[in-house]
Amino acid sequence: MKRFERDGPPRALAPPPRIPAWVDGSAAQPGRNLTRTLIAVIVVLAVVAVVGFTVVLTRGSGAPAPAAPAPEPADELPPPAHLPVAAAVAVPTAVTTVPVGPTPGYMEVAPGGRFAYVANRTANVLTVLDTTRNAVTGTIPVPDGGPQFVAFSPDGARAYVSISDPAFTVNEMGVVDTRTGAFVARVPTGKRPFALIVSPDGSRVYVPNHDSSSITVVDAATNAVTGTIPVAPNPHWLDVSPDGTRLYAADHESNLLSIIDTGTDAVVGTVPVGRSPHSLVRQRTTPLLFDADYDADTVSVTDVGIGKVVATVPTAHHPQDLTLSADGRYVYLAAVDANVVQVLDTTTLQVTATVPVGAGPTSVAVAPDGRQAYVTNLDDGTVTVLDVGRTP
Repeated sequence: MKRFERDGPPRALAPPPRIPAWVDGSAAQPGRNLTRTLIAVIVVLAVVAVVGFTVVLTRGSGAPAPAAPAPEPADELPPPAHLPVAAAVAVPTAVTTVPVGPTPGYMEVAPGGRFAYVANRTANVLTVLDTTRNAVTGTIPVPDGGPQFVAFSPDGARAYVSISDPAFTVNEMGVVDTRTGAFVARVPTGKRPFALIVSPDGSRVYVPNHDSSSITVVDAATNAVTGTIPVAPNPHWLDVSPDGTRLYAADHESNLLSIIDTGTDAVVGTVPVGRSPHSLVRQRTTPLLFDADYDADTVSVTDVGIGKVVATVPTAHHPQDLTLSADGRYVYLAAVDANVVQVLDTTTLQVTATVPVGAGPTSVAVAPDGRQAYVTNLDDGTVTVLDVGRTP
């Protein structure tokens, strides 16, 4: 079974500086109501005095400060589809290692590519990584339990986090406003929520519930649960077709891939795959779907058009996470007990590289522009940064 976390006390990271309330528009900026008859010098002095007073009051108020960077919505524009995408290379290069705190189990880069969230599972925080500098800028405390997985809305305004505690008495999805770094909603799920995903249009969030053998469907506009989809035991991971009409689930203990019609929220087919399918990813321009068979040390390649495995590729020990390159040419595979990331050519179905990384790699996140990828190393509290793309 997957190595989800390691024991040991969490190391706290310093939060970023407090931000005055008016900076993000939550209160009016000072000085707006000064009479127009004041001369310019008095206006300037008055504004400076009031601003200084406002900052002092804000710092002394005791209100919690946002722990995430606070980019304006425009910082995440243009949408990912409009970003120039680098051509992925067959042999990536490790360029640096970033300490990110204990038990970094999963990482996701925001759609605009400027920052990422790392789920530090036993530390009960999300670590915020500035991907423009490869530096940690702060942490976001996670209520109730440990963050397991993260998914962003298409516009990057919201992050959805699967959360559970060690006894699985807490099972929920948290919703984060990425501009303020604050949790704005908590949504109940089934037991032991895993690798959730957002529909391509951003209208729905799907949460696989490992121990409930179900998928919770959440309306992203209202954060209300709209349905529950029964699936084969122990769904670990989800992906969705580019048009949003099909949802795919890796059913870990059943050795199955479930195919779900998102119009009816019903399973319309299952495909036997390798032992203990852990994660999966759908190729965007072909009907091929790749799943990591954790206990078989293989990747099963399924043609979802015909519902059949068409190839099996040997991998390093315990393949845990699969991620597609930004241009769709390669799949990156984190092999947790081999301490490597492997690169699989989606056309030839051959492994083109095996790259040493940190201890216990559990996930690979790719920047939207395809230039870099980020590997969470669970056992040494780091992220390995890989150069994976070049300008066409």
